[in-house]
Amino acid sequence: MSKTVLFWPDVYKEQGHWLPTLKWAQDLYDENDTDNPAYSIHYMGILDCESIVKSYPINANAVGYWGNHYHAIFQNIYPLGYTTECHTGPSERWRPDHVWAIAYSALGTDLENYRDKLNKDLFEDAQSFRNMMTSVNPDLLVSGYFTSLESLLIHKIYGVKVVISTTYLRHPSEDPAMRAIQNLMAFSPTEFFKLVNLCRYQELKTVAGNNSVDLLQDPEVEMEKFVEDLETFDELIPCPRVYEYSHYNPGEKVQYVEPCILDRDLVSSYAKGWNDSLLDKDTYPKLIFVTAGSQVLDYEGKAHNLFFCMCEAMKSAELHGYHLVLGVGSKIINAPEWKEFENQPNITFASWVPQRAILSSPNLEFALIHGGLATIKECVYNNKKFLILPMGKDQIDNALRLRKCGIDNTVPIEKISPKVLIDALMKLKSDRKTLQNLKKLSEAFQDAESESLGTGILKGILDEL
Repeated sequence: MSKTVLFWPDVYKEQGHWLPTLKWAQDLYDENDTDNPAYSIHYMGILDCESIVKSYPINANAVGYWGNHYHAIFQNIYPLGYTTECHTGPSERWRPDHVWAIAYSALGTDLENYRDKLNKDLFEDAQSFRNMMTSVNPDLLVSGYFTSLESLLIHKIYGVKVVISTTYLRHPSEDPAMRAIQNLMAFSPTEFFKLVNLCRYQELKTVAGNNSVDLLQDPEVEMEKFVEDLETFDELIPCPRVYEYSHYNPGEKVQYVEPCILDRDLVSSYAKGWNDSLLDKDTYPKLIFVTAGSQVLDYEGKAHNLFFCMCEAMKSAELHGYHLVLGVGSKIINAPEWKEFENQPNITFASWVPQRAILSSPNLEFALIHGGLATIKECVYNNKKFLILPMGKDQIDNALRLRKCGIDNTVPIEKISPKVLIDALMKLKSDRKTLQNLKKLSEAFQDAESESLGTGILKGILDEL
């Protein structure tokens, strides 16, 4: 009998949180027999995230398979365009609104009794979430570290087995249970009571009989007790153990698995500035690629400065014969300061770049990156010379791990200038020790990818269900 897998990597459009799951989804799909598929693959997410799933082709000749199995959730709370039109910094991005939609979905058919007590958007989102969960009826939810609390509620309400995908290298104490507690701190004590009671609603309803359930009664449950189920969930970290600190012991439920390098790029319907001829080694024998990641607006000022300094650096004699490709994003590409470089023939500005293709291209000489784990993994896997310029989040920690691996390629973002970038590139080019260690790490990543440990763990869990 076919087993249903529901992927939900993150509430928000953090592309690096979604990409590893596309690799696992592809692997599971490839296991299917056409006439008797073993796995049914579904995704859920807000409207803004649908484009990530729909733009990943299932093979070289087909586009959007998983788009047919994408279920849009919280459409009132997070309407289309929320992640760009209502942009916030990473520390403010998480909101509790959707948590209530999940919690109130526990009322089932009794939700109708709350139509006049809840605002219209919340009522509709709770109702549609309940309909989606009962329709898909997943055997396994592969969720994300940043949706730990939400996954816990789904597990308690719907009885679904959960696997957590953690797409950054966390400290051992920052486990999913701790993440859930941090999110729960956004709620008042009475709100916490209500969350707990909604998760226990069917039980309370049975005890209350025909009497209405008091959702505000003290359930006498501490937060640590409420989240303890998260400590029993398997957690997959899509990165080889060799890149992590050897003294970290995250626990027996945590597995470091393959780096999850996609074998094809997401398809873009709008790619201003990009031309596939840039990958032609005869025409462009030496490329330099610069990116600040998919969440470039989180550190827009730093990214602007990096792009500007690199453009200035391209005027130097040291970089004669190189061609610069800047992946700047759909908003920054329209910035007026790039006009002075429009006629500089060795620079290409692009709103979108096929990153997998360019990082695996033989004519790529250097990559300058912000230091998100997804991009680091691609650079290492392809054994490309790269500089990391940490701009925030976990990027400094990732850079320190590279240094631990004997790879000296970090440039402080606050110290960059055209000359600093030129000197760093020339140093990296001749740093034999760094390049040897990078090659060694690349081989470890390639070996881990071929083993597909994460896919194997998911298959084992599904086969046991």
